[in-house]
Amino acid sequence: MNETIMISLVGEQPIPNLLAVLYAKPVNLVWVCTDRTKIISQRLCSVLKDRNVSVEDDPVNVAPYDMVDIESKLKAYIEEKKWEHNKIIFNLTGGTKPMALAAYRLAEQFSCPFLYVQSEGKKSVVYYYQFAERGPELKNESEIPPVLDIDLYIKAYHDNYTETNEFKNEFEKMVHAVLKAELDEVKNSVKPVPRLGGLEIDLVLRCGNRVGIAEVKTGKKARGKEGIEQIIAAAEQRFLGTYTEKFLILDREYEHNNRQLADAHRIKVIELPSAQDGELSEEERRKLVDEVKKALGG
Repeated sequence: MNETIMISLVGEQPIPNLLAVLYAKPVNLVWVCTDRTKIISQRLCSVLKDRNVSVEDDPVNVAPYDMVDIESKLKAYIEEKKWEHNKIIFNLTGGTKPMALAAYRLAEQFSCPFLYVQSEGKKSVVYYYQFAERGPELKNESEIPPVLDIDLYIKAYHDNYTETNEFKNEFEKMVHAVLKAELDEVKNSVKPVPRLGGLEIDLVLRCGNRVGIAEVKTGKKARGKEGIEQIIAAAEQRFLGTYTEKFLILDREYEHNNRQLADAHRIKVIELPSAQDGELSEEERRKLVDEVKKALGG
């Protein structure tokens, strides 16, 4: 697909779109956005240019629910660029449903292939379609190999961030060391720039294309709701998005009501009481790695 020109619809969650582009490696790319998602398309342009992907500077800005407007603007843009139809591929992963329907109509008119990335499960899968006599046919279904890193993931949501090699306590240092040896990537003490309400993430974790955030709590803080509240804030749609896995890692057993609250917010609680003796038992080291990897699809 790397000789193609991709027309990609931008939604409020940038990661599936980013996966589609990094997988397909188009020779050129244009985003189709709305007033609401224009800032997301601009941020995606920035991170992809840093990765040597050729992106049109100005996205096609459309009315999110006006199919006539969407279709006419896309058609005019293609004609202005004099792009050959047989070199175009439509990425229907993002955008509103009317945007996807309008883009699909154009793909059908021009007999262009299109793709869709499914990212809700533990794996990211791209579905590739081509038009035939009977209509669109699924030609390929592939799991996307690792194409993301944490830097790209965070910058898809924020202009920049800082990280440090410092740890708040020995337990956080212990957890970091265990996970860093087993996962594809771990970042410590991550803070978006500019700071968003004092937001700081203890650990950002990655296996393949899946990213998670972890709050690591010890002592009195491991008994309360502070960790849950911090994770909820960090995983909001406008911060790090709904595809981010969430972990609360504690050096003791968690109080029942707080665990129920964590479960309600789909936060995986990992209890490691052996850490109170100064180091993790082998059983709990394995528990930590296995539960994080399972949640991240590793």
